[in-house]
Amino acid sequence: MEKIDEFREKLKEDLGGWEEKIFEFACDLARTLTKEVLEELDNELMQGRDEGMKVVAYKKHWLTTIFGDIRIKRRLYRDKDGDYRFLLDEKMGLDKGSYVSPKTKELAILASTRYT
Repeated sequence: MEKIDEFREKLKEDLGGWEEKIFEFACDLARTLTKEVLEELDNELMQGRDEGMKVVAYKKHWLTTIFGDIRIKRRLYRDKDGDYRFLLDEKMGLDKGSYVSPKTKELAILASTRYT
């Protein structure tokens, strides 16, 4: 991802389509930040997990967000009852097996109920 100062100078040189360029830059920044924050949170959840929760695998997961698709790496756990869980997914409010962020899902439902 470009630095903000580099992007600013590049934009000044060619202002055509400035809204799209700024929007794409902002979405790229949001995707990068989200990936980093979620993977850091997954590390914190691992440190604070309950006893009996064992990490059994690392899984990559595509997630569709309001600012585009991101690919995150998260831990799969097995709890003391033998059930498998992704603590990060639970913390984010994702439905089991979902690839759509809660806000994207909310907006899709809203759009489908307001427009034919």
